[in-house]
Amino acid sequence: MGSPTLKAAVVGVGHLGQHHARLMNEIPGVELSAVVDVDPDRAEAIAKPLGAVGLSSLDSIPDDVTAVSVAVPTSLHRDVVMSLLDREINVLVEKPMAATLDEAREMEAAARERGVVLQVGHIERFNPALSALHDMQIQPRFIEAHRLAPFNFRTLDVSVVMDLMIHDIDIVMELADAPLKEVHAVGSRVLGKHVDIANARLVFENGCIANITASRVSFEPLRRTRVFGDEAFVSMDFATRRAFVVRKAEAFDLGSLDASAQSRLEAKDSFKEFIAQGLMDAREIDMDEANPLLSELTAFIANVRGEEVSGVSAKAGLRAMEVALRISEGIESHRWT
Repeated sequence: MGSPTLKAAVVGVGHLGQHHARLMNEIPGVELSAVVDVDPDRAEAIAKPLGAVGLSSLDSIPDDVTAVSVAVPTSLHRDVVMSLLDREINVLVEKPMAATLDEAREMEAAARERGVVLQVGHIERFNPALSALHDMQIQPRFIEAHRLAPFNFRTLDVSVVMDLMIHDIDIVMELADAPLKEVHAVGSRVLGKHVDIANARLVFENGCIANITASRVSFEPLRRTRVFGDEAFVSMDFATRRAFVVRKAEAFDLGSLDASAQSRLEAKDSFKEFIAQGLMDAREIDMDEANPLLSELTAFIANVRGEEVSGVSAKAGLRAMEVALRISEGIESHRWT
């Protein structure tokens, strides 16, 4: 006998929230009961095709709803989430977890005290390339991440550190798996009142170093992360949905590369020759069929059911915010001459 139907709702159905509603309705054993938005017409327009009811207030969410996905502006996260937690409703809240660190801490403590699930929507954690990286157990020595985007009026209420960089902060903290030792950061306001472009260098106690750049004033979007270890490196392009893993084969020996090949090869072709001679292994990770948002919502529902599936916990979301704050403080303390 299968699990009983779990009733869910989505709060905030703007650009991202509409996809939360659509995908929540596709998860087996889940019934999307309600869609909530301050614009009642918008709520109804999204809810009706999905067989849900459109609502304009949190208090109207039916009592039998046990899981809610929240995709409202960051400045509203604390009030919306706390209202749901007070009703002992399990919550998935979009990143960043809250507008301030104090608010995030309050939310994490409330969920812990009430014994309900609170997860944070760091969607890149559900990218298949990251799963493959974990499976290979590569110890990162250096991590380089770039996340650039054109200007977006939807995210003016937070800095680029909280808006874009926090994705890579979460990934880096998970991969490095060590206490953070030093943070060096620089950034600048370009168009808005908050920092629009930032760079941070994170140094960990195990020696791993991460260099992270985020911008929302780029002409072209770029979402690329590279991870280098002693025996391999991984290149992940989240925009083109392509990822490659390159590692030394058991037969690898620098001296075994054919001498004639060395003399005729251009630098850009050297890896191809290593691979052709069986000295290096390279494989592409299939990302075309992946739907990270669906995977994220499915993991959230599984955790609500008590299945303890991996997801980004409130503790991890809080950790990302703590590092983001250190980066923001580093940017503000930087002195230009």
